[in-house]
Amino acid sequence: MKRNILITNDDGYQSDGILALVRAFKTIANIYLVAPLGERSCSSHSITSRQTLKVKEVQVDGIAGLAVDGTPADTVILGLNLFSQAPVHFVVSGINRGPNLGFDVFYSGTVGAAMEAAMSGIPAMAVSLSIQEKFNYEVAAETALQIFLHFEETLSRQKNLVLNVNIPDVAHSGKLNGWKITELADRFYFTKIQKTTQNEEFQEYVFIEEKRQIEFQSSSDYWSVVNSEVSITPLRPNLTDWLIKNELKEALAEKK
Repeated sequence: MKRNILITNDDGYQSDGILALVRAFKTIANIYLVAPLGERSCSSHSITSRQTLKVKEVQVDGIAGLAVDGTPADTVILGLNLFSQAPVHFVVSGINRGPNLGFDVFYSGTVGAAMEAAMSGIPAMAVSLSIQEKFNYEVAAETALQIFLHFEETLSRQKNLVLNVNIPDVAHSGKLNGWKITELADRFYFTKIQKTTQNEEFQEYVFIEEKRQIEFQSSSDYWSVVNSEVSITPLRPNLTDWLIKNELKEALAEKK
């Protein structure tokens, strides 16, 4: 029996990344496609509240799907509810146009959609292409498919697991230096502000990224992608720091 896989993204249903992902995964699964109507990058894990969501029928590479005027997390909520009779077994989000490395996962709509699935007990993958100049979504999609098949059993057992996959942008798969299980890197830039205009009522600013001088551990996702390795970072929605939790409990006990 084929798996039922919900595919979404944050670049919109017409993006090259989701097209490549559908083409690769429809060979091994029944595809449910529910994706944003347009670009919703950097929407993180936000959901739409206090207003209705508009949904229209679309097609991507012959697969019937739904385009939603909401966030990536919205699309997962809709998909898991609309297809509950033939339940979704996995969610695959992507392929994002650009990397989702280090602490940037907290801004990412691609990762946000995968996290929404994990919070609902559905294992997920978030897939990103670290764009350079090739824009080789085909290699990224085939790599994502191989990773999914390799780790499918683990994903099936760990219902609230997200694999955050970052794939270097290479001319062909032979240029990849293998896969690596990684951890999130530190943030590699500061966010600065720049004033643009001012009038009597408002001041206007834009955010500017300024590079940080930082040495990355070889175990980090950033280091791996820079060195042409496919980075696979396991993530959980539960952000509890268990080590510090125990330390705090001990400190609290000393106070009594």
